[in-house]
Amino acid sequence: MRYGQTDVVSWLSFDGAMRYTECREMKAFLERTVFPSMADTMVIDLRSVESVDSTALGLLALIGRTSLSRFSRRAVILVPEGNVAQCLRAMQFDKLFTMSESLDQPRDLQLKPVSIEASPEPLVSVMLGAHKELSSLDDRNKARFNDVVDVLEQAVKRRR
Repeated sequence: MRYGQTDVVSWLSFDGAMRYTECREMKAFLERTVFPSMADTMVIDLRSVESVDSTALGLLALIGRTSLSRFSRRAVILVPEGNVAQCLRAMQFDKLFTMSESLDQPRDLQLKPVSIEASPEPLVSVMLGAHKELSSLDDRNKARFNDVVDVLEQAVKRRR
């Protein structure tokens, strides 16, 4: 993951596979760095991403919802046509994001590798929140992930 920001754009770039195993770190980075100073244009670059699991999709949805509620504008997801773009559309991301295949990175924007510390939040809690976020996008997602949310809620209750 790489990140950069100017006065007008926040740019978050991912590579490879986006999996639940890195989602505690991703959520911590979002909460500590991205959300407090998010610019009014948020760009999520997935052009080098091979796959995205449902927990990562939920965290992406959180970014989109945060941008929309804070600035009344959609975040941009850069994604080429292919499996990842099809997955995003199937999860109704085109309702929450502006999806595009290309956008030039501003010249004055430097993306730096993110050094991330894991959140103290338990992984199961991060997964539950992400799946609830994903489920809230539309009724089809709610039906798709209802059982997953139930199982995760039970796991969270057992931890208490």
